[in-house]
Amino acid sequence: MVSSPTAVHPPAKSAPYAVGKAAQEALILALVQEVKDAGVTANILQVRTIDAKHERDRQPTLKNASWTTPEKILSAILYLCTDESQVVNGARIPLFGAD
Repeated sequence: MVSSPTAVHPPAKSAPYAVGKAAQEALILALVQEVKDAGVTANILQVRTIDAKHERDRQPTLKNASWTTPEKILSAILYLCTDESQVVNGARIPLFGAD
């Protein structure tokens, strides 16, 4: 699941969004417990802003330094679908911050 660090650290004036993201994360973490012995994994990718236009690459600023491109999100998802990632289960994986 793609979520946001807002679920864990909600800033002021973001309660409705933070509650929604926290509920999604709780759902995934409960699912982890329900399927843990079935060989199924579930994880949470936390992203601040999806940089679909690659603004961070073209015009880096302090504001967009923590944005994540769709390609980086896809790379993480594809990794989580591999056999090598079977030990990763119930993780909150931060995909934000400067490279």
